[in-house]
Formats: sequence, C-alpha cells, structure tokens
Amino acid sequence: MLWLVLVLVAFARAVPADTPHDVTKQIESLYWMTEDYPPFNYLDEADGQLKGITVDVLMRMFERAGVNLTRHDLHVLPWQRSYQKVLHEPNTVLFSTTYTMERLQELRFVGPIIPTRVSIVAPRQAGLTITSVADLESLRIGVIRDDVGHQLIRAAGVGEEAIHSIPTPLGMVRMLAAGRLDAIAYAEDVARYQFTLAGIDPDDFESVYILKQSYMGYAFHLDTDPRILEPLRKALDELHTDGTVARIYESYLHKPMSTHQGGLK
Repeated sequence: MLWLVLVLVAFARAVPADTPHDVTKQIESLYWMTEDYPPFNYLDEADGQLKGITVDVLMRMFERAGVNLTRHDLHVLPWQRSYQKVLHEPNTVLFSTTYTMERLQELRFVGPIIPTRVSIVAPRQAGLTITSVADLESLRIGVIRDDVGHQLIRAAGVGEEAIHSIPTPLGMVRMLAAGRLDAIAYAEDVARYQFTLAGIDPDDFESVYILKQSYMGYAFHLDTDPRILEPLRKALDELHTDGTVARIYESYLHKPMSTHQGGLK
C-alpha cells in the first residue's frame, strides 16, 4: 500500500492559484513525450492530430496552469525509446505511464489521471485457467518491451522463454488472434481498443489473470524541480473535482470511469 499512499499524498498537495512565470517557463522547456497508445494517447490517422484521454486532460491542465504549450509541442516516440529517455535524460516527461513500485522510485509523477488494469488477456475459446504466475510459464505471452505488462511478468519471475516482445500493440493483438501467441500482458482497455482497430471482435477475448490494478500518470525525470510539478498537480486536482477528467474518459470509452482501489482520491 506504500506506493498508493505516496500517490495520494502527492495528488492532494495544494499550491497557490497563480503559477510563477519562471515555473511556467520551466514547464514549457521540458521535452514532453508520449506514444501511440490509444485511446489514451495516439496520432489520429484521419487528421494527423495527437488525441486521446491523457492528451486532452494535459491540454486542460496547461490552460489552468497558464502554460503556453499545445499538442504540437508533444513528441510521439516508440515506448522503449521514450522510457529510456525519461529515466536517463533530465528535463523529460513521459505519459501515460502506469504507477508501479519500481517506477515510483525512479521517476516523479503527476497524477493519478485515470485507473488502469493490466492483465493476461487470452482468447475466450481457449478456456485458460490461470491461478498463479507459475501457470504462465507454459504460455507464449506477447508484450511490448518495457511496457508495464512486460515489467510485471518479468518481475513476477516468468521466464524469458515464455515472453515474446512484439514491436507494436496492433501487431501483438493480431498475432494473438491468429494463434501465434497464447496470451498477451497488457492494459485491458488498451487491448480492447487495439482489437477494435484491427477489426477483431474484442468480446472473443477475456482477462484470465490480473497482474495489477493501478493508475496512469505523467512521469518526470527523477531530478525534475518539484516546483514544476505543483501547478500541474493542482490543475489536475481541479479537473478531477469538477468532473472534466471523467467526462473526457467517457467521451472516448463510452463508459463511466472506474474507481477501483478505493477511488482516485
């Protein structure tokens, strides 16, 4: 529970209403990174615009904090590359990033934004029954390298011979549907969205084992000045309080936002 306490304490901090000019300038100078991870953050092929739940929330946060940044100031990179940058390069930010104990020790977070559940997802017709991590050893499990699903099954002790790194989420769900994988370790909402993009019925698949229920946030390099984080935390807090975050979530996923693990606050 320690990581959850840390999250909630950080989320509840209050700051003055006006953001100092030097702080907004520091926020604007950061290298903001995201990935193609619909429906949370992605490039819309129809118009080339960066969209998604966490992108829309961030734009509202910038408005409230007086930060002069737009969607065009965000950089879309492959997850593995951006994750390594935020770990090792100062003045970098990566989203949306799932909270884990390991990441809370290596990064600074602003959040939580929304809840997420990372699971082992498999074809419903396979009828898999997973009661422990040991049951995963005999499976071919697809992951995106350094994604939270990959990190969770690796930390749980699943052998490398069972783990298959796939370059893209879309390719991963297609391999699962084609029987080239037995299961995938991935966020449930994102997996469902990827199945739909691939023209595959998401109801043909099910979660057979929950790896972690957590939250997504904005992850900053560990050496980031804490003053930069405070106006962003305050803006996000206000957006939760007035229902903006929940409305944005529902506009993309067409369902109410879950409040598992006792809620967001």
